[in-house]
Amino acid sequence: MAAFPRDRLILLVGLITYGMGQSLLFVSFAPLARDLGLEEWKLGLIIAASNMALAFSAPFWGRASQTMGRKRVYLIGLIGYAIGYGALAVAIQAGIAGLVAALPLFALLLALRLAYGTFVGGINPAATAYIADTTDEQSRSSGMALVSMSGGLGTIIGPAFGWALAVVSPVFPMFAAAGLALAAAVWTVRALPEPPRRAAAPHGSGNLSALDGRIVPYLLGWVVVFGVFTGVQTVTVAFIADRFGVTDSGEAGRTMALAMLSMAFVTVFVQAVVLQKWKAPPGTMLRTGFSVMAAALLLLALAPGLWALYLGYGLFGLSFGFTAPGLNAAGSLSVRPEEQGAVAGLLSAAPTVGMIFGPLLCGIVYSAAPNAPMLGGALLTVALIVWFLFVKVPDPRPAAA
Repeated sequence: MAAFPRDRLILLVGLITYGMGQSLLFVSFAPLARDLGLEEWKLGLIIAASNMALAFSAPFWGRASQTMGRKRVYLIGLIGYAIGYGALAVAIQAGIAGLVAALPLFALLLALRLAYGTFVGGINPAATAYIADTTDEQSRSSGMALVSMSGGLGTIIGPAFGWALAVVSPVFPMFAAAGLALAAAVWTVRALPEPPRRAAAPHGSGNLSALDGRIVPYLLGWVVVFGVFTGVQTVTVAFIADRFGVTDSGEAGRTMALAMLSMAFVTVFVQAVVLQKWKAPPGTMLRTGFSVMAAALLLLALAPGLWALYLGYGLFGLSFGFTAPGLNAAGSLSVRPEEQGAVAGLLSAAPTVGMIFGPLLCGIVYSAAPNAPMLGGALLTVALIVWFLFVKVPDPRPAAA
């Protein structure tokens, strides 16, 4: 069996580190929000702020990777992540220490998240385009599954990482994650080669529109999937307290971490094992993933006990295991080789659009009923399933004999 390519390993390590940081926000920061004087809608806005910046920066960085190179853009993203995440941890620590009052802290965290999102937007587009450059059509889905899997693996490691280091302080895991991102950047500088271009980029090839009919279904799919995922995650700590009576912030954080672990383990298994063996076409992955997502949301809305919370998040993981690589592979297969950088940027930006509106909307409707975000997400997902019945998802062409 051939050795795992070093360039792919370097990409996955950086993406795993990035995924760790995303999960630590919900495990380390979210349980502290009420103690810091941040209501659910403020927490949702803080989380959404970086995604507002990402929605604009990811397409730029995707196009830039076509001319600047995949490695350079990926490196800019990692360095931006390390600095931005470290600054966020400093601000949260200042709030815990009482050095910054609630309202100025809210404004500071918003500003830091916006700056963070501006630079970190290069990570996913560069990595996705790198995989598109180095895979053929038959292996595109499994390659994209590895990219998606890294985020899931990061969410597995993130909570465990947080538990282990929280004995130092609640925010120390965030400082450590910033340090890991810096180490990943150093490894990238030293060892990641620039991939050979599949095709020269003619003038104007990077100007792929988000309204291009070839990719609109997959961009919209990302908006719905990530809007629902992040929105539900944002209110889950409050849901645990209000639905199950777990009011201690530490216990609520541990419960949330276990739920996210169940989701991440299933995601990683699907993407690292199932989809590496079963070369499922993108259309099959999308139909499977959307259906499971609707079932997960309905289970969470009913949630007769904590077991249902864990099972619902596990189904989330199964859904994401199929939908994430399915959307990226379908989008990549829908465009020409010289458009891979541009489509990677748009495919990376689309989830952030969902991450802008998902936390905000779920934070608002949560006040009407604790299960309202789950029920609303289920309706959106069912609507997406119906729409995709009329979408012709591209399948890989058979390999030449």
